[in-house]
Amino acid sequence: MSKGIISASEMERYGYCPLSWWLGRSGVEAEGSEVDSGLVKHREIGDSLQTLLFEESRSRETSSTLLAVVGYIALLVLAALLILWRVGTFEGNIVLIVSLISMLIATYLLYRLLQSTERIDQLRDNYRLGDGDIEAPGGLSDRSPVLKSEKHNLAGRPDYILHEDGIRLPVEVKTGRRPSAPFFSHVLQTGAYCLLIEEATGTPPPEGQLRYGLESEPHTVEWEPKLKAIVLEKLGEMNDALVGRSEVHRNHNRPGKCRNCSRRQGCPERLDRPPAGDNT
Repeated sequence: MSKGIISASEMERYGYCPLSWWLGRSGVEAEGSEVDSGLVKHREIGDSLQTLLFEESRSRETSSTLLAVVGYIALLVLAALLILWRVGTFEGNIVLIVSLISMLIATYLLYRLLQSTERIDQLRDNYRLGDGDIEAPGGLSDRSPVLKSEKHNLAGRPDYILHEDGIRLPVEVKTGRRPSAPFFSHVLQTGAYCLLIEEATGTPPPEGQLRYGLESEPHTVEWEPKLKAIVLEKLGEMNDALVGRSEVHRNHNRPGKCRNCSRRQGCPERLDRPPAGDNT
């Protein structure tokens, strides 16, 4: 098997079960209704974020247009006063009428701006995003390239990145129910994003965030030395497996975990396999 670059989402699969990750690398397709459901929910989350980004982009455009119109009105009023003083009433009144029309346009733009601001505030409150800038992949943001590390043979792109006080915090959004504590595999994936941001920017983020749905309270994943050591350890294991220096096996003895694995049908080590010779 060719080595190939490891994605941060593969690290999540490896943290869940190394053999499940290996099967995916070997071409075994994920199966099950939960896979399709997760994809649909993830697209919905992406659409929600894009709606917010679109509203913020439109709000900035409306604000710029409003500022230009207000400046235009001020110039018209000054021109009208000058014409009334120097030329005559008729010409001055024409300019005043144009000024009034411009004021109506400005009022409409202000109304649109207030509506957009209200929607933005509501979305940010619903998604618990605070006031930081949001960097997200997609057509409305070209500032979110795939992050790569040749040193660690790793690449990935968080669902979005929060910019707070010059610091970039990766955020990974999951579609399942919010657990009392984050799952190890999800923490591992978030740690991979932190590692990528640290290498790309030269500044380690203090933390990443795990969110189970946009409207739930985020889990904080501290980017501390212990987690970094674990991420590097798992990356080393994965890279060794890809070049044939080590084998990959199931890492647990939990039948329920095997039953919930999307690649259970192709797994030679799954715990619920029928005995040899049993075709049922």
